[in-house]
Amino acid sequence: MRDTINKWIDFFRDKVRSLKEIQVLLKELGKDETREMIAFVLMEGLRFLKTCRIRKAKGSIYFSIEDPATMGQVLEGVALVYPFIQDKITLVPEFGDSYYYGDIRLEGKIRLIHLLILLIRLLRNRAFRRLVLKGGKHGK
Repeated sequence: MRDTINKWIDFFRDKVRSLKEIQVLLKELGKDETREMIAFVLMEGLRFLKTCRIRKAKGSIYFSIEDPATMGQVLEGVALVYPFIQDKITLVPEFGDSYYYGDIRLEGKIRLIHLLILLIRLLRNRAFRRLVLKGGKHGK
C-alpha cells in the first residue's frame, strides 16, 4: 500500500515539474525579443530558400513529442507550409516518445556562399547568438 502511495506522489511531482517547465517556456516565448528573433530567423530562412531556387524535394520526416500541447503547436506551424510540400515531403507525427529523424533530398542551385551569408546574418543578431551559443537562459 505504501509503495503505491509513493508511486502516485512521484507521478504528481513529475507532472507539477513539467507544468512549471511549460509555464517557463510560455513566458519565454511571450517576450517581445523572442518573438522578434523567431520572426528574424523565419525571414532569413525564407530569403535563403529564395536564393537557393530549390527545384526538387523529396523525403520523409518522423517526429514525436510526448506533450500533446507542444505537438499541437508544432503541427500548427507545420500546417502553414504543408500545402507547399505535401506532394514532396511526407511528415509523420507520432505521440508517445520524444524523437525526430528523417531523410530529405533537395536539388537546386544551393551555393555555399548563400549559406555563409545566412550564417553571418544570423550570428550578427544578438538574441540569436545568446540562444544558440550560450544555450538560452539556463545555459544548457
